[in-house]
Amino acid sequence: MRIAVIDEAEAKAQLGALAEILMQSIEDGALVGFVLPFGTEQARSYWQSIFRSVAEQERLLICAFVENNLVGTVQLYLSTEPNAQHRAEVYKLLVHRDFQRQGIGSALMASVEEEARKRNRSLLLLDTAEGGASERLYRRMNWQEVGVVPHHFVDPFGKPRASIYFMKHLAPPN
Repeated sequence: MRIAVIDEAEAKAQLGALAEILMQSIEDGALVGFVLPFGTEQARSYWQSIFRSVAEQERLLICAFVENNLVGTVQLYLSTEPNAQHRAEVYKLLVHRDFQRQGIGSALMASVEEEARKRNRSLLLLDTAEGGASERLYRRMNWQEVGVVPHHFVDPFGKPRASIYFMKHLAPPN
C-alpha cells in the first residue's frame, strides 16, 4: 500500500476511481453528505467541485493505492481564516468496500496527522456518524469526543442520525 497526497492533475486522472469509492460508500450507508439515489454523475460532479480547492492547496487529497489502484481517500481542509491557521478539518474518509478492514483507514488517518503537522496545524476536527466503523477507528486513534448532535443528518436512506464531533491536538513536527 502507498499513501500519497495527490495534486489536481492526478485527482482528475483518478476521477473514475474517486467517484466509484464515493458511490459505494453512500450505497453502504456512509454519512458523507448525500442521500440515495446517488449516481455516477453526482459523484463525478462532487469530486470536480473539490479540484479547485486542491489546486489552491487549501485542501489536501490524500489517497491510498494498492498495486497502483486508488482504494481509499481522505481530505484535509486547511483553515484559511487568519485566526485559525493552527487548525484543519478532516473530511470524507472513504475506503473501497473490497479493501476495508485492512488498515487503510488507519493509514490514511495517520497520514492526515503527518501532513497537518508538516503544515504547522496543531488542532484537527472532524465529525462522523454515531455508532459507525469510523467512530471506532477515531477512538482507537486517540481522538477526543467533543460532543454528540442528535438528528444532525439523515443517512443515505433518509433515517435521522446523530453525529459525533471529535478533535485531536497534535504535537509539533520532530
